[in-house]
Amino acid sequence: MSAERVSGLDPWVGCVVGGEPGIARVLTDLGEVRASYGGAMLARIACDRGCVPEPGRWVVLRRWCDDRITIEDTWDDPVGAKVIQLHRRRR
Repeated sequence: MSAERVSGLDPWVGCVVGGEPGIARVLTDLGEVRASYGGAMLARIACDRGCVPEPGRWVVLRRWCDDRITIEDTWDDPVGAKVIQLHRRRR
């Protein structure tokens, strides 16, 4: 693998919807994907098990040239972002 090929790997975000040990199911714009943890994320989890992304948490994903998908980091909502209600709340 050359540096040129690696530099073209663009990350994107998705929302964790479930998983099992070592694998997360993540909902993206392209549908649901299965992703393992990248090296930096594994190191962070080894130091603090509380940082494992739970369902509902947004994560940064990377698709590799061999078509594997890894979770590289968690993604925090931008400060001051407004949540748009899709359905009216029932009283």
